[in-house]
Amino acid sequence: MKNNKEKIEKNESDNIPVITSQMMEKIAIEIAKRKAGKDESPMIGVKDINCPSCQTASMGFLNDLVYDVTLAGERMVIPNLTGLKCTKCGEQAFDSKSTKIIEKYTSNRPIGGYECNISIVGGGKIGIYFPKDLLRVMKINTNEKAVLTPLSSHKMIVELVELTA
Repeated sequence: MKNNKEKIEKNESDNIPVITSQMMEKIAIEIAKRKAGKDESPMIGVKDINCPSCQTASMGFLNDLVYDVTLAGERMVIPNLTGLKCTKCGEQAFDSKSTKIIEKYTSNRPIGGYECNISIVGGGKIGIYFPKDLLRVMKINTNEKAVLTPLSSHKMIVELVELTA
Protein backbone atom coordinates (compact mmCIF):
# COMPACT_ATOMS: atom_id res chain seq x y z
CA MET A 1 0.00 0.00 0.00
CA LYS A 2 2.82 2.41 0.84
CA ASN A 3 4.46 1.74 -2.53
CA ASN A 4 1.30 2.81 -4.41
CA LYS A 5 1.02 5.99 -2.34
CA GLU A 6 4.67 6.81 -2.90
CA LYS A 7 4.24 6.26 -6.66
CA ILE A 8 1.22 8.58 -6.75
CA GLU A 9 3.05 11.32 -4.85
CA LYS A 10 6.08 10.93 -7.06
CA ASN A 11 4.01 11.08 -10.27
CA GLU A 12 2.08 14.14 -9.05
CA SER A 13 5.29 15.99 -8.20
CA ASP A 14 6.65 15.30 -11.70
CA ASN A 15 3.69 17.21 -13.19
CA ILE A 16 4.14 20.37 -11.12
CA PRO A 17 5.54 23.17 -13.28
CA VAL A 18 8.53 25.07 -11.98
CA ILE A 19 8.48 28.84 -12.36
CA THR A 20 11.95 30.33 -12.44
CA SER A 21 12.92 33.83 -11.35
CA GLN A 22 13.64 34.69 -15.01
CA MET A 23 10.08 33.72 -15.92
CA MET A 24 8.75 35.87 -13.08
CA GLU A 25 10.78 38.86 -14.31
CA LYS A 26 9.43 38.39 -17.85
CA ILE A 27 5.85 38.24 -16.54
CA ALA A 28 6.36 41.33 -14.36
CA ILE A 29 7.70 43.28 -17.37
CA GLU A 30 4.74 42.15 -19.52
CA ILE A 31 2.25 43.19 -16.83
CA ALA A 32 3.94 46.58 -16.45
CA LYS A 33 3.77 47.09 -20.24
CA ARG A 34 0.06 46.26 -20.27
CA LYS A 35 -0.70 48.57 -17.35
CA ALA A 36 1.28 51.49 -18.77
CA GLY A 37 -1.10 54.07 -20.15
CA LYS A 38 -4.23 52.04 -19.47
CA ASP A 39 -5.24 54.17 -16.49
CA GLU A 40 -5.37 57.30 -18.62
CA SER A 41 -8.32 58.13 -20.81
CA PRO A 42 -7.63 58.85 -24.49
CA MET A 43 -9.87 61.92 -24.03
CA ILE A 44 -7.53 63.72 -21.61
CA GLY A 45 -7.03 67.32 -22.69
CA VAL A 46 -10.05 67.38 -25.03
CA LYS A 47 -12.04 70.62 -24.79
CA ASP A 48 -14.45 72.73 -26.79
CA ILE A 49 -16.03 69.77 -28.60
CA ASN A 50 -19.48 70.31 -30.15
CA CYS A 51 -22.22 68.96 -27.89
CA PRO A 52 -24.66 66.69 -29.74
CA SER A 53 -27.57 67.95 -27.60
CA CYS A 54 -27.22 71.75 -27.49
CA GLN A 55 -24.94 72.17 -30.54
CA THR A 56 -22.46 74.41 -28.69
CA ALA A 57 -18.69 73.93 -28.51
CA SER A 58 -18.74 73.43 -24.76
CA MET A 59 -17.86 69.77 -24.11
CA GLY A 60 -14.63 69.03 -22.30
CA PHE A 61 -12.86 66.20 -20.51
CA LEU A 62 -13.63 65.47 -16.85
CA ASN A 63 -12.40 62.67 -14.61
CA ASP A 64 -15.13 62.91 -11.97
CA LEU A 65 -18.30 62.08 -13.93
CA VAL A 66 -21.17 60.24 -12.23
CA TYR A 67 -23.54 57.79 -13.92
CA ASP A 68 -26.92 57.83 -12.17
CA VAL A 69 -29.67 55.48 -13.37
CA THR A 70 -32.69 53.65 -12.01
CA LEU A 71 -33.08 50.07 -13.21
CA ALA A 72 -35.98 47.90 -12.13
CA GLY A 73 -36.84 50.35 -9.38
CA GLU A 74 -33.31 50.35 -7.92
CA ARG A 75 -31.18 53.48 -8.10
CA MET A 76 -27.59 52.89 -9.13
CA VAL A 77 -24.88 55.57 -8.85
CA ILE A 78 -21.44 54.90 -10.32
CA PRO A 79 -18.95 57.69 -9.46
CA ASN A 80 -15.40 58.55 -10.58
CA LEU A 81 -15.90 57.94 -14.30
CA THR A 82 -14.05 59.69 -17.13
CA GLY A 83 -15.36 61.24 -20.33
CA LEU A 84 -16.77 64.43 -21.76
CA LYS A 85 -19.37 66.76 -20.23
CA CYS A 86 -21.10 69.80 -21.68
CA THR A 87 -20.85 72.88 -19.49
CA LYS A 88 -24.05 74.34 -21.01
CA CYS A 89 -26.60 71.48 -20.90
CA GLY A 90 -24.87 68.79 -18.80
CA GLU A 91 -24.80 66.12 -21.55
CA GLN A 92 -22.24 63.40 -20.76
CA ALA A 93 -20.28 61.04 -23.02
CA PHE A 94 -18.19 58.37 -21.30
CA ASP A 95 -14.90 56.99 -22.60
CA SER A 96 -14.45 53.27 -23.34
CA LYS A 97 -13.07 52.38 -19.90
CA SER A 98 -15.98 54.05 -18.12
CA THR A 99 -18.46 52.48 -20.55
CA LYS A 100 -17.11 49.03 -19.68
CA ILE A 101 -17.54 49.79 -15.97
CA ILE A 102 -21.13 50.94 -16.56
CA GLU A 103 -21.92 47.83 -18.63
CA LYS A 104 -20.40 45.58 -15.97
CA TYR A 105 -22.86 46.82 -13.36
CA THR A 106 -25.94 47.37 -15.53
CA SER A 107 -25.94 44.74 -18.29
CA ASN A 108 -27.50 41.93 -16.27
CA ARG A 109 -30.27 44.06 -14.77
CA PRO A 110 -33.72 44.21 -16.33
CA ILE A 111 -34.90 47.59 -17.50
CA GLY A 112 -37.46 49.26 -15.29
CA GLY A 113 -40.36 51.57 -15.55
CA TYR A 114 -42.98 49.10 -16.75
CA GLU A 115 -46.53 50.37 -16.86
CA CYS A 116 -49.41 48.08 -15.90
CA ASN A 117 -53.20 48.32 -15.98
CA ILE A 118 -55.42 48.10 -12.93
CA SER A 119 -58.94 46.81 -13.58
CA ILE A 120 -61.99 45.73 -11.62
CA VAL A 121 -62.14 41.95 -11.53
CA GLY A 122 -65.38 41.55 -9.59
CA GLY A 123 -66.49 40.84 -6.07
CA GLY A 124 -64.90 44.05 -4.79
CA LYS A 125 -61.41 43.05 -6.06
CA ILE A 126 -59.14 44.69 -8.56
CA GLY A 127 -56.55 43.04 -10.80
CA ILE A 128 -53.15 44.23 -11.94
CA TYR A 129 -52.17 43.26 -15.47
CA PHE A 130 -48.41 43.17 -16.01
CA PRO A 131 -46.80 43.58 -19.46
CA LYS A 132 -45.64 40.36 -21.14
CA ASP A 133 -42.06 41.64 -21.31
CA LEU A 134 -41.94 42.06 -17.52
CA LEU A 135 -43.31 38.54 -17.05
CA ARG A 136 -40.65 37.19 -19.42
CA VAL A 137 -37.77 39.12 -17.83
CA MET A 138 -38.76 38.13 -14.28
CA LYS A 139 -39.78 34.58 -15.33
CA ILE A 140 -43.22 34.91 -13.71
CA ASN A 141 -45.69 32.10 -14.42
CA THR A 142 -49.44 32.02 -13.93
CA ASN A 143 -50.80 30.98 -10.53
CA GLU A 144 -47.79 32.38 -8.67
CA LYS A 145 -48.44 34.30 -5.46
CA ALA A 146 -47.21 37.79 -4.63
CA VAL A 147 -47.14 39.98 -1.53
CA LEU A 148 -47.98 43.68 -1.94
CA THR A 149 -46.42 46.05 0.60
CA PRO A 150 -47.71 49.65 0.52
CA LEU A 151 -44.97 52.25 1.03
CA SER A 152 -47.10 55.36 0.57
CA SER A 153 -50.31 56.33 -1.16
CA HIS A 154 -48.44 56.19 -4.52
CA LYS A 155 -45.84 53.42 -4.07
CA MET A 156 -45.84 49.74 -3.27
CA ILE A 157 -43.46 46.80 -3.41
CA VAL A 158 -44.53 43.64 -5.21
CA GLU A 159 -42.63 40.56 -4.03
CA LEU A 160 -43.07 37.10 -5.50
CA VAL A 161 -43.64 34.34 -2.96
CA GLU A 162 -41.77 31.10 -3.56
CA LEU A 163 -44.16 28.18 -3.31
CA THR A 164 -42.84 25.04 -1.65
CA ALA A 165 -43.94 21.79 -3.23
